[in-house]
Amino acid sequence: MTQIIIIVIIVAILIALGSGLLGMLRAGSAGSDKMFKSLVIRVVLSLFLFILVMFAAFMGWIEPNVVMMDAPHLSD
Repeated sequence: MTQIIIIVIIVAILIALGSGLLGMLRAGSAGSDKMFKSLVIRVVLSLFLFILVMFAAFMGWIEPNVVMMDAPHLSD
């Protein structure tokens, strides 16, 4: 469930990025306002995503990948 929420937030960030691009391509204050609102939404979603990932890792809902440092290499 946590992975689905993370993916939805990432898609929302990408949509806000596209909205900011459209605002940047427009001239005038309407485009500037849209670009600013898009930036605010992206920053808020990114902070929320960071906090969610840290909380999910703390609660044990997600686990980091295990990297074996002493694993034999295939070329050896």
